[in-house]
Amino acid sequence: MKIFIVAVLLVAAVSAKNVRITAVRDCGGAGSVVTFSGTINTDPVPVPGAMLASLSFTSSIDSPDDLNVRKVTTRTADNFQVPCLDGISGTCTIPLCFAIENFPNLVCPLLPPELPCECPIKAGTYNSPNAIINFDEQWLAIDGGINGDYNTITEFVTAIGTADEAVIGCIELDYTLVAA
Repeated sequence: MKIFIVAVLLVAAVSAKNVRITAVRDCGGAGSVVTFSGTINTDPVPVPGAMLASLSFTSSIDSPDDLNVRKVTTRTADNFQVPCLDGISGTCTIPLCFAIENFPNLVCPLLPPELPCECPIKAGTYNSPNAIINFDEQWLAIDGGINGDYNTITEFVTAIGTADEAVIGCIELDYTLVAA
């Protein structure tokens, strides 16, 4: 009986090392005008490579002209905040319309094909079952190496840096990256 218990514990311990953390959560507060849901379908995510996800969002308003995307990406094992890479990846704050105009290869694959990749983004409910989040070779050079679990909180913020600043929506992703 003791051998059986030891064997079960050994299998559980080995299995636990292979469990990956993947999640999509809406982190907006009560009354957020933009809400999110979804799943991450690539686990782990190879770098360089792409994370495939199924994402949905609902917005009760057209995107405001002053809408910014504020992202904080952290490697969870050592709480390392990934710096801003190329002005859009990692931990960055960037105006949404600027991101769409200057990084269409990174922004547009997140949106459903029927939604024009342009500003403003019209109010509505959108489903993107084949969303793609790209991780290029720059990620391989981050301090401490790429392998590990990560958390990204992306807030959609109006009037950033002013007394009227407001977070109108938020999405949180947990995922695992591995060097390819």
